[in-house]
Amino acid sequence: MYKIRAFLAGFVVPALVVGVLTGFPGAGQRTADRGGHGTACFTDQESDSFSPLRKVDLLVLDAGGPGPIKMGILVDLEPGWHLYWTNPGDAGLAPAIRWTLPPGFSAGPLLHPVPEKAVEEGLVSYEHRGSVLFLCEIMPPPSYGAAETWKATAVLEWMACRESCVVGETTVRAVLPPAAESLRKGRLAAETFAPRFPRPLSASGLMAGPGRAEWTGSAWRIEIVLSGPRAGEAADFFPYPLENYVIENAGVSCHDGKILLPVVPSGGTGSPPPAEVRGLVILAGAGYEVTAPVASGESKRLLQRS
Repeated sequence: MYKIRAFLAGFVVPALVVGVLTGFPGAGQRTADRGGHGTACFTDQESDSFSPLRKVDLLVLDAGGPGPIKMGILVDLEPGWHLYWTNPGDAGLAPAIRWTLPPGFSAGPLLHPVPEKAVEEGLVSYEHRGSVLFLCEIMPPPSYGAAETWKATAVLEWMACRESCVVGETTVRAVLPPAAESLRKGRLAAETFAPRFPRPLSASGLMAGPGRAEWTGSAWRIEIVLSGPRAGEAADFFPYPLENYVIENAGVSCHDGKILLPVVPSGGTGSPPPAEVRGLVILAGAGYEVTAPVASGESKRLLQRS
């Protein structure tokens, strides 16, 4: 969990590129084909210049000491619209970010808060609604001094959906070190959004055993057993993306202390199961991060049997 020392040092630049996705050829080229489950192409909007992102601010978190500089992008969405989680689900695109930083600086991955799960006509999506804060760590060079003045520019690539989907880019900038008013605003935002981010599994009182993989004839069915006094209260599991596997999101469940995760290998029948799975166990509305290695001995035996 991030230390709550934050400041806001950014301004909004209107979306540089905004396009509406429709069913016409070429319009949906940036949509995600999720293993044949469909794409996020819907009806047209009245204006190609419309942006469902009402406001975007670049925040700087905890930049006063050694180590990574914690930054974030705060997005305020129009009512009814949503962005996607790092695993969009059966359709959609997760936000991406392009940084322009001084020489010697490098950026880590974009970190998401816990999403909402939506199910419509058998399709599952993991969504962010209302106001959402994305976090990112910036690693400065060894020679960096906290008093140095420098600028950061972030281009947020996004897909936002309601009845239709819009793709676009929004540019935000920040200057360090921050002004006092920026520090006050940032602290308020950080305190508001901190509870929405994933927590370590140890904070839930739960433990997760290794995954057991069973070949069903079309997919690997991975089972993870949770233990602890509250294991039976775990209500859902939101899987992180798996490289070289398609997650059957509609089949993912968490009941009676057991996580079930069906995945289809991109290499087809005969491919082994993933070495590990990662995701969020949902308990009392909060998300707790789980990393479970898949038991290789059991998986190999079942693979040979198939």
